[in-house]
Amino acid sequence: MAKSKFSYEKSFTELQKIIEEISSGETGIDELQEKVKRARELLEACQEKLRATEKEIEKIVE
Repeated sequence: MAKSKFSYEKSFTELQKIIEEISSGETGIDELQEKVKRARELLEACQEKLRATEKEIEKIVE
């Protein structure tokens, strides 16, 4: 995932959409593999953003 102009909200929305598509059971195996890969990328980027935000909050609180 590109690091420029990361948007947590857009990434989270895309992740939710992928989960809905996978849950529908109508995704073929080849498409499923790509969706799982993209979901992992989005999840990792969102987790990284949350960790960074948590560190910033901790700096303020200390």
